[in-house]
Amino acid sequence: MKRTQGRAPESPADKPSLARRVRRLRGQAGLTLQQLSDRSGISISALSKIENAQLSPTYDKIVQLAKGLDVDLTRLFTDDQKTAAAARVSITRRGKGVRHVTANYDYEMLCTDVAHKKFLPLTARIKAKSTHAFGPLIAHEGEEVIYVISGRIELHTEHYVPFVLEAGDCAFFDSTMAHGCVAVGLEDADVFWVCSDQRAIETALDGGEKE
Repeated sequence: MKRTQGRAPESPADKPSLARRVRRLRGQAGLTLQQLSDRSGISISALSKIENAQLSPTYDKIVQLAKGLDVDLTRLFTDDQKTAAAARVSITRRGKGVRHVTANYDYEMLCTDVAHKKFLPLTARIKAKSTHAFGPLIAHEGEEVIYVISGRIELHTEHYVPFVLEAGDCAFFDSTMAHGCVAVGLEDADVFWVCSDQRAIETALDGGEKE
């Protein structure tokens, strides 16, 4: 039998880090799947698939997971985080971000070693070529900015006609408005994407009172 060179066979410990972290964080919080489902709004079936690396959650589901687990969103992607209140610096070298692949987007989370940021920077490759392929538009808390690095995208929102954005174009929108991006043409598109952490902003405005 031909021997495959490179990576050794995966062990249970090699399960994708997102799946392992969700399971561990749920255990640390003392939550059952049912309780996390009630808190996050994600079905028990979907949670089980996420924890067993059978489902790659979209960004809105990741936001719901963080809210249900009552953790900073970046805790789902890294264990090594800086939590000092001030004078923080984080550098992500080219291609060294934390990657998360979904059917529509390939994300690269940037500066994930710093917790409790008021926004999340990332790059994304837009792969979906039509709203039919994309599926239902998504909505979640916060605000977003998208800057097109290469290719062309079409930004769909529930209240506006679609916007076509080319390389160098930028868009801001409220994340609570259902939205989605698809690539225009045969090629994928690359974007720089910033999503606000609305929970952190609301906590500050409420004087630290939690929901």
